[in-house]
Amino acid sequence: VSLLAVSDNVRAWPGGTGSHKVAGNYSPGFLPQIAAAQQGYDQILWLFGEDRRITEAGAMNFFVVVKRDDGDGLDLITAALDGTILPGVTRASCLALAGDPEFQKETSLRLHPQEKVYTMSDLVKWSSEGKLLEALAIGTAVIVGPCNRIGYEGKDIVIPGNGLGPVGTALRKKILDIQEGRTDWQGWGVVCS
Repeated sequence: VSLLAVSDNVRAWPGGTGSHKVAGNYSPGFLPQIAAAQQGYDQILWLFGEDRRITEAGAMNFFVVVKRDDGDGLDLITAALDGTILPGVTRASCLALAGDPEFQKETSLRLHPQEKVYTMSDLVKWSSEGKLLEALAIGTAVIVGPCNRIGYEGKDIVIPGNGLGPVGTALRKKILDIQEGRTDWQGWGVVCS
């Protein structure tokens, strides 16, 4: 998925309904989505405020994987639930898995899940320093999908690799295994016959 970062239009705002699954949260995206498609992008990366805080990608939660400065694995970062972010089940599942020592051992990944404010300036900086390793669209239908580039101020931030990286692949596989009954991960799934 390619994303066009948009700050002129607003999908959700404090005190609004951004944290709820309601039709009104999606109509603000129609016009920017058309403009993004005309520029060759698949979806919108919604930014908010003068500091251009990253919120969501289209109608999905948005995560990034960033190499840590201390060398202790990887940060898995997504926006904090501040009333503008949909608290999706897939979002919560990815955060819980990423922080689980058993999942980390099984996947040989050292992950530090974080819910925090981060901006396009952070993304540009991480990319220029070679620390931005993956960008992920997370949601019910897509489960975990890769973002390959983000258009911002006339330039593209290119995400390394061609598809899901190790973090996105591990999260997607585990969630699908749970959903499709191949594993009963800590009681998350119940096989019904």
